[in-house]
Amino acid sequence: MNFTKIFRFTALLLVFGSIGMFIGFLDWFREMSKPAPAGIHSEIFIEPGSNTRQIATLLKTHKIIRSALIFRIYVKFIAVDQRLRPGVYTFNGSETLYEVIFKLLRGIMPTVQVTLPEGTTIARAAAILQDSGICNALEFTEAVSDPQILGKVFSDWQLIPAPEGLIFPDTYSFNRPSSAAKVAERMLRLTRHQIDRIFIEPLPAGLSQYEGCILASIIEKEAALTPDRALIASVFYNRLKRNIKLESCATVLYALGGHKARVLFDDLKINSPFNTYINQGLPPTPIANFGTSAMAAVANPAETDYLYFVSDGNRGHKFARSLSEHNRFRNEFFKQRKQARRNN
Repeated sequence: MNFTKIFRFTALLLVFGSIGMFIGFLDWFREMSKPAPAGIHSEIFIEPGSNTRQIATLLKTHKIIRSALIFRIYVKFIAVDQRLRPGVYTFNGSETLYEVIFKLLRGIMPTVQVTLPEGTTIARAAAILQDSGICNALEFTEAVSDPQILGKVFSDWQLIPAPEGLIFPDTYSFNRPSSAAKVAERMLRLTRHQIDRIFIEPLPAGLSQYEGCILASIIEKEAALTPDRALIASVFYNRLKRNIKLESCATVLYALGGHKARVLFDDLKINSPFNTYINQGLPPTPIANFGTSAMAAVANPAETDYLYFVSDGNRGHKFARSLSEHNRFRNEFFKQRKQARRNN
């Protein structure tokens, strides 16, 4: 028996067998790389931190790829398994394996614009962000209250009792979804930028920057018209200098939870550090966010000797130097409101 011939024959069989298997594998791989047979139009969300196995399972579940195993093998083979990006992806059901991977390498994070109006509380801002699909409301509230984030943005300030009021009212563009921590820090940094831009000189009455924010938030809630804000600021500064309680209805409404349209007489008795009818000076924190016009009023109040203001019934205010003059304006306002109710 010629063992050399047998060995050569066996070797050839193995070579041809291996080639056949390799060709068969290639054919199978090509087949698995084709669009899924029951592919349909679908939108999926790949969460940040998802690994290759999780992504492959998600794609297979939604019938975007034929084989989760082939997907994992291929992205590992071409060394992109650590480069697949999170986001919201839309597939039409006709993408090949290569097209699916290419799309995941580019990353598609849709952006959405969201507006936080002046006078918004953190609770309301968190709800707006969640409704817009940007981030979870609870996660945003926790992030904006995180001492580390607050410490980074306001590193030169003393203790901040609460972050209320420190998210700046503006129109933002965010990826959907976004990290709650990044959203919170961006809003806080914009507030800090405006503070450093507007509160350049020392504030009147020796207020700190944080106390200036508190006063700006009250002015924001009290004044609907920009021209009134410097006048209202002068009233509050005059009261602070004379040790007269601020008596702001806006702070009482905040103490009541912000759900009432107007303050009733009995509401003025609420036991809260935010009730400026019973407590001297500023409340402990801002009561809402505030815009640049309210900040400008704090930095540059009008020079008056006014001590009182009341609504004029047309979004503006009437200002008074004495209690008797103030009471006259109040009575006129209540008469106008009663007459308007009769007419309606």
